[in-house]
Amino acid sequence: MDLKRHPGLSRPAIPEASAARQMKGKILVVDDDSISRTLLTTFLERRDFQVVVAEGVDQAIALLETDPLEGIDCVVTDYQMPEKDGLWLLEWLHGKDPHLATIMVTAQGEKHLVTATLRQGACDCLDKPIDPRALDTAALKAVALTRHRRCQARAQSDIESVGKFQQEMVSSALPSSGLDITLCYRPMHEAGGDHFIALPLGDERFLILATDVSGHDLRSAYFSAYFQGFVRGMLDTQTPIQSILERFNQRLLEETAKPEAAASGKQGTSVAVAAVLVDRNTLSLESINCGFPAPVYSDGAGRVLGLSALWSSPLGWFPDTVELPSSMAIDPGSTLYLWTDGLEDVAAQLGVAPMACAFDFFRAQAKGASPAWIQDAGDDILVTKVALTPPVEGQREFVPIVVAWYPGSDYERIDTIQETWFRSLRLALPFLTVDRTYDIMLCLREVVINALKHGCRGQQDQMASLMISWEPHSSLVRVIVSDPGPGHSFDWRQHKQRAENELIDEHRGLMLIDAMTQRFETRSNGAWVEMDFEIDPTLKEMAS
Repeated sequence: MDLKRHPGLSRPAIPEASAARQMKGKILVVDDDSISRTLLTTFLERRDFQVVVAEGVDQAIALLETDPLEGIDCVVTDYQMPEKDGLWLLEWLHGKDPHLATIMVTAQGEKHLVTATLRQGACDCLDKPIDPRALDTAALKAVALTRHRRCQARAQSDIESVGKFQQEMVSSALPSSGLDITLCYRPMHEAGGDHFIALPLGDERFLILATDVSGHDLRSAYFSAYFQGFVRGMLDTQTPIQSILERFNQRLLEETAKPEAAASGKQGTSVAVAAVLVDRNTLSLESINCGFPAPVYSDGAGRVLGLSALWSSPLGWFPDTVELPSSMAIDPGSTLYLWTDGLEDVAAQLGVAPMACAFDFFRAQAKGASPAWIQDAGDDILVTKVALTPPVEGQREFVPIVVAWYPGSDYERIDTIQETWFRSLRLALPFLTVDRTYDIMLCLREVVINALKHGCRGQQDQMASLMISWEPHSSLVRVIVSDPGPGHSFDWRQHKQRAENELIDEHRGLMLIDAMTQRFETRSNGAWVEMDFEIDPTLKEMAS
């Protein structure tokens, strides 16, 4: 239509570019040819990119060394330029800022350069003459890639900083607690939710708190710190630890129930907690466990107890997660062991008891080293040993190696269980000879089968306990097996005397055990069995 012939019509007004419009990104164009430079600049500015130009590599470097690289979102560079070409610039850029995306412009006959260009880190290659639409698509992709890479790098830096702070915070909190604490902490991730604190409450009372927040990212680390602060704040108001955990559990459930949380489809945050209140004046402790591996109490003489049921749920799962505290008396020279589930996972991979891994970890750290298996761990590992009370003068300390509970029905898988004992002893006490290890296995197998088949009557709901410990000064391995049964009616000592005077076939297993052990005692009519195995101390000295 000819508008001149229709005076009632006029040309539509062309809207002027708004100075306030949002730029899509800042792009550096590098090209020694003025016409190409102008075309690239025009195409990009029409698509709302902010453009700066350089007439060659040297000018681009001078500009980038003056104007921080962080201000540039993408570099579009010609390949063929005098003195220094586009590949030279790409290599320089990669050394200065590997997160900055680049686009290489090549002419006909330079197709062989595409592979080398991509190898140097360019995210795209464009042919001359430039197609404006292809340039727009490539520039948008490059700007988004640069911003994504930089965001990831900042997040990684933040995670590493938080992880370092976590380790410093855990380590620095121990000397001021008033307790003798040994802690081994090996994060497999830069930041996570594993944490441990020991808080003095005054008058020889202490709160030992170990936590494991779900996830391994900044959110988990911040959540762990928030939980620690929540507990400290509530303790200042004299709130019982049970009520503190109940309130926090309710808060987690409320957060998960919010519509926006449900709409996101993400699983709510949960936290596994082991809380132990220690009172040295009354020689007692109270413990609450919410989804954390059961803390282990050792009396120092070989008797070991788990402080919670074999399974409980973390905070944030169910309304009735927090149960009443369990209480018990503590002995002089007693010790508490706690670890996160990362240790249990690696123990399962190794086919050993978690306590054997903890034993090995403490020993390695005391020598300024790490255990060999730590590289195979797939999760953060935190292991803690807390001396609850000082030992009595002259008291020997038996350090636990294996702590386990078996249902009566497990006698059918005794071979598999025995393999775990064997591997655990070999890991914890590598200086043991194979023959001596098998001596222990033979006696242990006899006693455990008896406990499972007779004491537990082979029933799934009846449990026998096993404790294997090591006393380094006397070079003794102590084994304690107990079951809930009534035991036997005969007197073992009389039976032993009779066996020495007469050739009898009864209870040959007991006679074998008595011959192989340094000490063999029974209590509760045999429902409790203790065995001590002496180890040649020169073997230990040679190994150390």
